[in-house]
Amino acid sequence: MVGGPADVGTPSFSAGTAAIYIFNLIVGTGALALPNAFALAGWGLGTGLLLLLAVFSYITASFVVESMAACNGIKNIEQSITSHKIDEDMNDQEEEDKRSRNFFEEPDDDDSLYLVKNDMTGQVNVATYGATESINSSQPVCNLARQLELAEMADMLFNNLGKIAFSLCMVAYLFGDLAIYCTAVAKSLRDVSCTYTLPTTNTTNNSSLQLSDPCWDGTPLTRSDAYRIFVAVFLFCLGPFAFFNVSKTKYLQMFTTVMRWAAFITMVTLSIMRIADTATPHGHPPVADFSTAPTVFGVSVYAFMCHHSIPSLVSPIKNKSAIAAIMASDYILIALFYLILAYTGIFAFPTVPDLYTLAFAPVAGTTPTLPIQIADYFLALFPVFTLSTNFPIIAITLRNNLETIITDIPLFASMSPLTRKLVFPLLATVPPALVALGTENLGILVTITGAYAGAGIQYVIPCCLVFLARKRLNKLEKNLETSLENPLASVFKNSAFVFLVLAWSALAVGLVTANFIIKAVK
Repeated sequence: MVGGPADVGTPSFSAGTAAIYIFNLIVGTGALALPNAFALAGWGLGTGLLLLLAVFSYITASFVVESMAACNGIKNIEQSITSHKIDEDMNDQEEEDKRSRNFFEEPDDDDSLYLVKNDMTGQVNVATYGATESINSSQPVCNLARQLELAEMADMLFNNLGKIAFSLCMVAYLFGDLAIYCTAVAKSLRDVSCTYTLPTTNTTNNSSLQLSDPCWDGTPLTRSDAYRIFVAVFLFCLGPFAFFNVSKTKYLQMFTTVMRWAAFITMVTLSIMRIADTATPHGHPPVADFSTAPTVFGVSVYAFMCHHSIPSLVSPIKNKSAIAAIMASDYILIALFYLILAYTGIFAFPTVPDLYTLAFAPVAGTTPTLPIQIADYFLALFPVFTLSTNFPIIAITLRNNLETIITDIPLFASMSPLTRKLVFPLLATVPPALVALGTENLGILVTITGAYAGAGIQYVIPCCLVFLARKRLNKLEKNLETSLENPLASVFKNSAFVFLVLAWSALAVGLVTANFIIKAVK
């Protein structure tokens, strides 16, 4: 159960297995938008921003781990104090009957353990006899015995306004995720199924085709029409799953992981082969174009997103002291992998689409070898396979969050169970599909989702959690007059790092917003 103590039989895994799990979690579909962002911003600027964002993402990931351990410590202390308070209350009457106490005597040294201290609220007096003994035991108070998710930590540390902001940020991120999934799947299906080509042969992967061009020869159906039809089909096929409860099974995870890595390795291999082929046109990206830097920010934040799933990944690790090293090695390897994926893409293709797999779409009129044809179709349909398996899970998560937020409002608290079962699945699936119908610009969707909701989850929430958790532990240390060291504290202990990350996120979100406004008024 989330937030409860770890069961004795809870599965655990080694540091190497944990590194693989974290690597697979971070490297997802967000990586498919990186080559296009690098092509727009330039390889030099893209590299600098990607590495900088990797560092900031690692800092806040370490904040999440520290906050988990600190919140576990806070719970341990409060439970210890409460249990001893109950024991003392139960024994008060019995002790009073056994002996009468002389209030004019000075207490002996041994009686100092019975002195009353204030708890963290400063309002209720509780006896800490026995409580400080357990706190000063060899087992660290701050640990990962419980798997505390972000929502539970927010409930412990945030005020009501903070809790609402946290919920809205999570809902916005999930909403953007579903809109991205609808768009990516519909674009992939449209580009694979539409066979119309321009009469000229001067095109690369049909990159010059317009939305108003026909999808098939001799039909009035345009590419835009076909895209919208596929959005509707996707929603019709997968939307009903939001009305039920499904979970991502081990076999589904294995399937998506194998598909993902087969696709990434194939993309890098085909791009290198294309670069080595002097007969094909290649890309010549600029070194830096600062006008498109906000795009790299949004895409990179989305590509490094893992913070909402960190609790479920680090809690089962056997050697908790290795968590920092595991995460650091993962971030270094992922940054290098992203650079390889982006570099091979921007130098292999003259034009890089916003969904990188579309660069490998089969070109009508060409006769590639059978293995290349198979690889091209596999990559073109890769988002369809992987995103379709994730869509129901994300939709159900969004449905549950929406139900929690809306039914907490007094006006909707009395909503009947039948109404809830009908309304919230529709709210979770229909609006993202409407967004996908309104635009097929995947780059904008990823930028908005990453720059706003993504920045909130990856930067703002971890910073607020660790700042408040440290403050709460410091207050407990003063009240209990004992040291409460956190062995899983981030190496970035200085509060200046918290404010640095917050300032960077505010600056970056401001630049993204300004970029959207400038483009809108042009």
